[in-house]
Amino acid sequence: MKRVVFLCSLLLSFSVGGTFVCPDRGQTNVSPTIGVAFGQSVAGKTCPFNIIGTWRVEGSTRIAKTHFYEFVPNGVLAISEYTAEVLPREFEVIGGGKYALDRPEAPKRLELTGIAMNNRTALRRGKTSLAVVEYGDDSFITLDPKTKVQTQWFRVQTHRRFLTFGARSGQSFGAGSAIAMLITLDGREIKTEALGLRLTKENGGEPVPAFGRIPFELYHEFEDESYKESDAMMRFELSEPEFWRTYKVFETWNEYIRTSTLPHENPYLNGMEFLKRAAESLNQCDEKVKLPIIANPMDGRNPHQHLLEYIKVMRKNNKNLHITNGMFPSDWFPIQLPDGN
Repeated sequence: MKRVVFLCSLLLSFSVGGTFVCPDRGQTNVSPTIGVAFGQSVAGKTCPFNIIGTWRVEGSTRIAKTHFYEFVPNGVLAISEYTAEVLPREFEVIGGGKYALDRPEAPKRLELTGIAMNNRTALRRGKTSLAVVEYGDDSFITLDPKTKVQTQWFRVQTHRRFLTFGARSGQSFGAGSAIAMLITLDGREIKTEALGLRLTKENGGEPVPAFGRIPFELYHEFEDESYKESDAMMRFELSEPEFWRTYKVFETWNEYIRTSTLPHENPYLNGMEFLKRAAESLNQCDEKVKLPIIANPMDGRNPHQHLLEYIKVMRKNNKNLHITNGMFPSDWFPIQLPDGN
């Protein structure tokens, strides 16, 4: 176990301008399954490349099959492999280093700086420059200019990701709310981030609409589907690249909230624009979602109704993509990779 702690200290020393968090006990959860998220299109225009996540390489040897490469957002690379000495479904960190792409969204070159804790790691010490021959959401191909060997990399599913839109009117708890939630499952816990519109009371007065972060007690009410006419819900499963594209929308609006620079003075306009931007992020590369066309929320006497209708129409237009309560995998965990497979 000492070598794992030592490796983490090396990765920390490599990390510049960001924070690297070592996996618990030097291990990381992975699944060898390369799944396509429910409803994800497998064809369409080229998407910006996103290397963040865990990958395995194609190969006939046992080492190639049991090595996993985790690319962290701050340029750190961790290498793990299955070993019988650790807990089921977990993989021990055995090496790592740093990586850099010349153009992250449309790369031609991948630079690797490797450190190896022993001879089991597949990444050699020193610098390696690989040409990126081809890339997509779930795989990419590199070429070693020195050896002329091509390597195919496949994305490994370590998380399940979901985007939920919800709105509520009537007299129930949360009435007057319209929110979007990003939900992540990693096999240990469910992580949720929610932004949107809700009614708040200021100084004990009448409830007023406000756009901002949604507290647990409210977004918890939207985790399960409601069948009331006064409520609306649409839940998508996202691929890993789709998640990160949507996450950028949440980052942008979190910054608006933090700096008090929301685009509109009217909270209903902010609510509608945020919901639309989050939904549009799913169509960056292909038309996955049939987006509703709803009138300006300032038109009419009940602007909240426009946000509710937006989600209702989205659900109607994309009912084949909706993840119902029964389909939601709350007890999901990454699959164990048996030794030698």
